[in-house]
Amino acid sequence: MVSSLRAYLFIVMIASMVISGCAQSDKAPVDLSDRIEKELDAVEKVTVMSTDGQEVMLDLPTFKQELPGQGNDLQLSETALQQEDVRFTLVLYRKKSAPLVVAVGEGASQFGENTYRGAGAVAFYHWIQKLTGKGLLSQKMNTVLLSAEDLARTRVLGEPEMEAIRKALATAVPETAASQKQYPLYPNYRLRINSAEKPLEVTVLTPTLISVPFGKETHAFHVDSGLFSKLTGWIPPTDQEENELEQLFKASKIRIARTGAMAVENLEWEVRKTTVEQGVAHQTVRLLQTAEGLKSAPKDPGPEQYRLFVTVNGKEREVIFYAAHFQLDAKWFAHNEIAEAQWKLLQSLRK
Repeated sequence: MVSSLRAYLFIVMIASMVISGCAQSDKAPVDLSDRIEKELDAVEKVTVMSTDGQEVMLDLPTFKQELPGQGNDLQLSETALQQEDVRFTLVLYRKKSAPLVVAVGEGASQFGENTYRGAGAVAFYHWIQKLTGKGLLSQKMNTVLLSAEDLARTRVLGEPEMEAIRKALATAVPETAASQKQYPLYPNYRLRINSAEKPLEVTVLTPTLISVPFGKETHAFHVDSGLFSKLTGWIPPTDQEENELEQLFKASKIRIARTGAMAVENLEWEVRKTTVEQGVAHQTVRLLQTAEGLKSAPKDPGPEQYRLFVTVNGKEREVIFYAAHFQLDAKWFAHNEIAEAQWKLLQSLRK
């Protein structure tokens, strides 16, 4: 058992000194607490690197201030942290010394040859994740490209608009509670923020929730609804003609009927009940949009699988699924295994 993060960081520091010949047996014993403080005082920069190579600077004063509260309930583990379980890497840059590198997983951290587990390792992961999220949103903006994916429209934002984005992100609050997956609402606004580092991709999930990918991690933040209002002004969500599929984004109710060979359950839900239901409904339409429109009916679509009914403006629209096709009203579309993909998406609402 190791009682604190400072203690096991010191283990790594001592190991590095032994290797470099700095620790010698004929020297007088040192005061460990004093040495720990001196070594940590030498840290001049702390970053977190994602599994795909993106590096984010952490706020050093915050890191040093909160560090003493980390690392309780740690246990030295005989089982090493596997590479596939690493979520990100913490790098502590020190003056005139090699950096300290810490591989961090959701339930374990590895320092040199030692792996630590326990409640403290889980808490450490969440702490570094929180600091990483703040670091992501505080990166300098050089340019910002706004896109509305469902409308196939983009716009380069000017400096006044970028300043509004900066202010909104500066007050963002990390989402820490586990929740049901949220798909982006129509028209699927995204911000591509270019800086000196790797571009930052921000997805606007709902009027008050955004997400930012970081390697294997996805950070979610609550933002003021004023941001969404500005986005709708910059790219209005109804600024185009709608085709057969785009009209389904306005669905108020969706139901599934088991009418064919596929073993689905009869389901029905109000789309606008929560943003989760809305997001799934909008994602359903996006999946339908990946299909290829056909000029005529296929010669042999195979047996019917099931039917999806979408209520738009009080009128129920019917989608009939086949193994590799579907029919909306009188029009046919081709898509491999779309019936299975749609059912997997829709049944997520039962969880």
